[in-house]
Amino acid sequence: MYKVKCHTNLDLFNEEWPTSLPSIPRVGDRIDSIIDHRDFRLSLEVVSVHWKYVSGFSNDTDEYVPYIELHDYRRRSIKEFYEWYAPLVGKTVGSFI
Repeated sequence: MYKVKCHTNLDLFNEEWPTSLPSIPRVGDRIDSIIDHRDFRLSLEVVSVHWKYVSGFSNDTDEYVPYIELHDYRRRSIKEFYEWYAPLVGKTVGSFI
């Protein structure tokens, strides 16, 4: 397993991303949130992968880890994404925008 750091700039409610994966993903791959909501599990697309030096990532050591940027693969606008996502997590669009 490879240690990884997943990141998205979307404001999300109670989502967690894996910290280890069986391989380094490629741009275009999808990664599922660890959180299993009642009716769905959020899946986002890998839009970039680069190596980042991270302090104290595991065992309080400094190391390089793949830094994985995630975004909505459906290419919706931010507003459209939250109109879809907010009701699924019991929130309003205004909670995010």
